[in-house]
Amino acid sequence: MEIDYEMAGLLERAARPHIWDERPVFCFTSDIDWASEAVLDYFFRQLPMEDLKMTMFVTHKSERVEREFLAGRIQRGIHPNFLPGSSQGNTFREVIETCMSFAPEATCTRSHRAFAVTDTEHLLHNDFHIKCSSNVFTTLAPRITPFWLESKLLQVPIFFEDGSFLYNRLGLTIEPYRHFFTAPGIKVISFHPMNLVFNTPEITWMRQIKDSLTREEFNHIGEEIIESKRNREKGVFDLVMEIINMARQLQAPIFTLDEIYEHTIH
Repeated sequence: MEIDYEMAGLLERAARPHIWDERPVFCFTSDIDWASEAVLDYFFRQLPMEDLKMTMFVTHKSERVEREFLAGRIQRGIHPNFLPGSSQGNTFREVIETCMSFAPEATCTRSHRAFAVTDTEHLLHNDFHIKCSSNVFTTLAPRITPFWLESKLLQVPIFFEDGSFLYNRLGLTIEPYRHFFTAPGIKVISFHPMNLVFNTPEITWMRQIKDSLTREEFNHIGEEIIESKRNREKGVFDLVMEIINMARQLQAPIFTLDEIYEHTIH
């Protein structure tokens, strides 16, 4: 058997000490999940985008996301929906090709509903030159570090995801879990424009909004619907702002997923 010395070397480099072994390193991400232009506009206006170095996992063509990317305020990844009935295509390859047309420079991926099999992972790495996946959902897992998948994708697990936090009914403040955020490890923070803009306080809140709209209406949500349905008490917006403010207080490093990849292999 001919040994793949490149891969053997990558394994050794990933095992070396890294900054996240000693302190928390934050990485802010968002799956746009077919959010309308009005929702995305509200989303970007509510956040300190210059500071977050956010990776946006795209599902469709968005002029608002394009403007943020061209201004250098975000990194784009792809968010393929490999499930039956996907609007992005009928085969794994078609879905990836569609997503890459929205972000041809993308080097990272996160699948809708975290769907992944070896076929999708090999396609992403071998045919579309994707290097990094953030497709494992944890709930505040300690000491997260990246690891190599069999496909040679680097997996960077999620530390906090808005829907998972609500699903597990952990409350609407992160203060009781502060020690998880301040401990060493990679803190990939994932939240959705719809949850942030509507300030979702519980899983059923967003489900009711989505169920009340057709797919066409959902894709074209305007400011009137946002104002009429937005939760004005505590919700996801407050959770996200607490996390951002904590990262600032800690003066913690904030990396893009690409930067985590580069730190891992060098």
